[in-house]
Amino acid sequence: ARIRAFSSSNRFVIDYLVEEVLARLPGELVRFLVRTSVLDRMCGPLCDAVLDGTETGSVPTGQERLEYLDRANLFVVPLDDERHWYRYHHLFRDLLRQRLGQAETREAIDALHCRAGEWLERNGFELEAFGHAAVAGDIASAHRLIRGHGVPLYARGALAPIAAWLDTLGEEI
Repeated sequence: ARIRAFSSSNRFVIDYLVEEVLARLPGELVRFLVRTSVLDRMCGPLCDAVLDGTETGSVPTGQERLEYLDRANLFVVPLDDERHWYRYHHLFRDLLRQRLGQAETREAIDALHCRAGEWLERNGFELEAFGHAAVAGDIASAHRLIRGHGVPLYARGALAPIAAWLDTLGEEI
């Protein structure tokens, strides 16, 4: 019951995360965390694709950063035994997304989603790619993904997210 009492709006949790974790990390790592917070789950190559063009100088790869975060027990949760896929702890992810909204323009955030969607589509994760296209307002990509490659996305069990996205569009679209 106590765990359920915590939420991303709990001021003490947020203060702790900001002061004790983010404030002590190098700026480049904080930028990585904030920008990759657009992802619900991530792997190194996906993180690299999302950050393409936003990092400067010689920086660790996405996989190296994820492995570092995992070893340091910094709010990442491995999703497989190979430690290829990860996700951020939901409270930490919510905080990172809040920071992203404060630090970046809507266009910059949309660009992160578009790069994520492109990588996910190329690698066979069409439903996740659709989610990023929908969030970014990329109607052309979302429409292409709904049509699918052979079998439409809605015929593969994705009717609910498609219907929810369609509800957000204006009548003219």
